[in-house]
Amino acid sequence: QSSVPSLTSEPNSIMLVPAGDHYTMLDFATAYFREAQSMQGLKRTSAEKKSAADLVRHTKVPIQESLLQYCDSELNELATKNFKTLMRFMGDQSKLKNQNEVECIYEILQLCKEKESLHDEVYCQVIKQVTHNPNQESVLRGWLLLNLLTGYFLPSNILLPYATKFLQLASSDPSSTHHDIAKTCESNLRKNFMYGGRRHLPFPVELEALLKGHGARRLEILMPGGMEYLTRIKTFTVAKELLQEICDQMGASEQEEIQEFVLFAVRNKTVRPIRSEEYLHDYLLEDKLVTVTLRRLIWRTPLHFENKIYIDVHYGQMLWDYLNGRILLSHSKESEMQVGILAMLQHWAKTEQQNSAPSREELKEYTPKILQSSISPQALQNHIGMVLRTRQPLQPVDAKIQFIEHVMKLPFFGYNTYFVERVSDETIPVPCFFGVNKEEIIVVDGTTQAVSCIIPLKEVQKIRTLRPISDGGLPGIELNYGSAASPKTMWLELSQAKEMYHIIVVILDKTELHH
Repeated sequence: QSSVPSLTSEPNSIMLVPAGDHYTMLDFATAYFREAQSMQGLKRTSAEKKSAADLVRHTKVPIQESLLQYCDSELNELATKNFKTLMRFMGDQSKLKNQNEVECIYEILQLCKEKESLHDEVYCQVIKQVTHNPNQESVLRGWLLLNLLTGYFLPSNILLPYATKFLQLASSDPSSTHHDIAKTCESNLRKNFMYGGRRHLPFPVELEALLKGHGARRLEILMPGGMEYLTRIKTFTVAKELLQEICDQMGASEQEEIQEFVLFAVRNKTVRPIRSEEYLHDYLLEDKLVTVTLRRLIWRTPLHFENKIYIDVHYGQMLWDYLNGRILLSHSKESEMQVGILAMLQHWAKTEQQNSAPSREELKEYTPKILQSSISPQALQNHIGMVLRTRQPLQPVDAKIQFIEHVMKLPFFGYNTYFVERVSDETIPVPCFFGVNKEEIIVVDGTTQAVSCIIPLKEVQKIRTLRPISDGGLPGIELNYGSAASPKTMWLELSQAKEMYHIIVVILDKTELHH
């Protein structure tokens, strides 16, 4: 009997299974299966070796005891019951009255969710039932279940190398009908080890699609500027993979830049960033009311303008933020001129507008909502006249690039801003704005736009959301910051408390990665 391997904490170590004949499921069964214990220490005849091989082969008869030894009789009972459910799902036994395949899968996944100590047992049962099984339909069902198991639940460190070796052998056999799904299972297991597996069990509609052979579902990502990116995601696609795919289309290939984009799940008015290691299906609820959007959250990497999609995405995001108050702006003679230039660039960014001046209605459209009442249309038209006299008209793509470059010079560009109604620090006038970027949290006066407080992100010790104090009140955030010698706490109340909390957490995560 070989010594039981233990895993290192290296994310890829689960794939480093020794070559050769070691770590087969037969080795595992011989060392750990209940039935094999009686054969230990004997010089086995060829007949006995054959019976050892039967331990990991398909059986038509339900097992009477768990494959692995359990001291707890309840676990033994649950294991034998699970084997019968598995046989019904695979079609090796007739189903109970009114029981369908989806219910069988749920029963097995639910058992694994509730009893971590049975993960190895369930893995061994499924592997046994897909090995030398003469019924191809039954084998396919078993592999479908293995696909779900590998993405949701990890086997123990003891079984892991053996299960991995089993999947590697199955995926490297091109003559088998299931080598593709075995490859998927191997990938699921690697992801599960690195990211922790999906949190929520699948909805019936997802399982029904899987049973029909539809392993991927359509997903529309709403991109900045109203564009839609259509893709297909699999059962265990993580946000990082989808971001990589979208960034490839945009011509953003550097990992450092890819990490500056974030996918968001939006449901009703709740906005939640999806962390790169999270599974997309954990956010896509059955009711289809969740929209997935993309935004650039961090602006550390220099922009580059050789790809049209890249330009459109950045222009779309900056334009929306500029017009809808996500970038703080104040009214002054200088800002009026700036608004005029940006209005003209928006006009030129539209196709075939190079030889016309914007109408009064269009000018209003091109002006940030927050400044529409304070800038007179006449003053704006005067500025536009000046721009038209002194500048050559631009082609749409050049107008978009210049718009991006202008907006990036605005004083509060790059901050994610939130309107805050109450703050525990009485020296801060309210209402005010809190801005969060890659380095700091700033507090900005709502009227004068003076910065009244700066909290470097590296000083944030702890952050948590707070429930509203009263019915109809606002949720809040508690911020612990400062040094150990001089700790500080601040409470703030705002309607977007959860979004702000998650944004700070994601930025802190990404900043740590950068360092």
